[in-house]
Amino acid sequence: MVSSELDFKEAFSQDELSIENINTLKRQVYTTKENYEKLEKKLKALRSSIESANDEETKENTLILGICLWIAGKQEEAIEILTELKSRKVACYFLGKCYQELKDYEKAIDYFERSKRSDAKEFEILIDIAETQRMSGDLESALKSIEKLSKTYDNEASLHYQWAHCLDDLGEAEDALTHYNRALEIDPSHPDTLFRLAYDFDLSGEDEKALEYYEKCVKEVPVHTNAMINLGLLYEDNDDYEKAISCYEAVLQSYPNHETAKLYLKDARAGINMLYDEDKVKKEDIETEVLNIPISDFELSVRSKNCLERMNIKTLADLTRVSELELLSYKNFGETSLTEITNILNQKGLRLGQSVDEKKHADIFIDTDTDENKDNLSKAISEMELSKHCSKALEKLGIETIGELASKTETELLEQNGFKQTDIDEIKGQLDGLGLELYSENDKG
Repeated sequence: MVSSELDFKEAFSQDELSIENINTLKRQVYTTKENYEKLEKKLKALRSSIESANDEETKENTLILGICLWIAGKQEEAIEILTELKSRKVACYFLGKCYQELKDYEKAIDYFERSKRSDAKEFEILIDIAETQRMSGDLESALKSIEKLSKTYDNEASLHYQWAHCLDDLGEAEDALTHYNRALEIDPSHPDTLFRLAYDFDLSGEDEKALEYYEKCVKEVPVHTNAMINLGLLYEDNDDYEKAISCYEAVLQSYPNHETAKLYLKDARAGINMLYDEDKVKKEDIETEVLNIPISDFELSVRSKNCLERMNIKTLADLTRVSELELLSYKNFGETSLTEITNILNQKGLRLGQSVDEKKHADIFIDTDTDENKDNLSKAISEMELSKHCSKALEKLGIETIGELASKTETELLEQNGFKQTDIDEIKGQLDGLGLELYSENDKG
């Protein structure tokens, strides 16, 4: 695991700059947005120091500036600085990296060749040459370079990764897989290998395996941007927009100006809204379908059927628009018929007077002037300072929130068993303290 602590001193303090240390510094820079900002400050400080330093100091700081520009992804500026120092092998190496990233492979190989050393630490340079040959499409030369390196560096994960990638490009999938697996044997967290395996599974439609390897790859620090973006796209394919959004946000945390991540993040957020809207429409369609079920579809007593027919109640929707009191006040409609109707509605998750109550709720929210009042409507009844008797009476009615209570009229509450005028006065006093009131008798309809 790469430490997220930046250490410029460690990377640039040695007499002969270490490629390994500088690569570690680059990985550290891209672990957080804050680290990248520290790099920007370092660049500014280096430019200032070069203006006031003596010749020897200027040369050293110019080299560090050029390398830091490469780390920052500013290859063209880095080339301009480092070209002045191309007599130094380390400057040639990073010129090679800049040209490789700009896809000028001929110049990249030329500068990598110039950066070769006679010591045993030149593996990084030789594997970069092989990689550049592969990237340029010269697979034959790349494979020759890799096979030659394998005699000395067979235990290097990056060698087997490049070997596998060449075979992959040649269409030799089985042989490529052998070397990918060998790379993971050496380094189970090798990010490039994990990404390529995930990518290959992704292309072949093996989504489960692709997800497995992408998820392993993105656990490594710094974030592997291509892996994170591809993982996000796979999550989107599975309608898991929240995970997709997390992927794109992770990329932008390390690379705030990553245009592709910005675009995909916008699309994923739109997708989650669309999914929510689709679910809402489906739910509403199901509810409408239920409400439109005719009363004639249910086995009711003749008395109940006749009463409902005379009241012009033909569907379940019509039943949700009347209250128990209205039904019981109708001639010949008794408790038995009420029980029949209530049971039918319960089976469908409905109740008498439901549509009326929902309208009241809507009206209350429309008429509520302040955000504070809206917040009060969603609070639980238990947050009101009510007497034990009043609280129990509301509990029996199934009233759980202040909004549900405020949707009731004074008459509706008094009609319920156990409610007294003292309870109503208590409720009205509590609601008044919250800037609310019971639903007006005049607005009932």
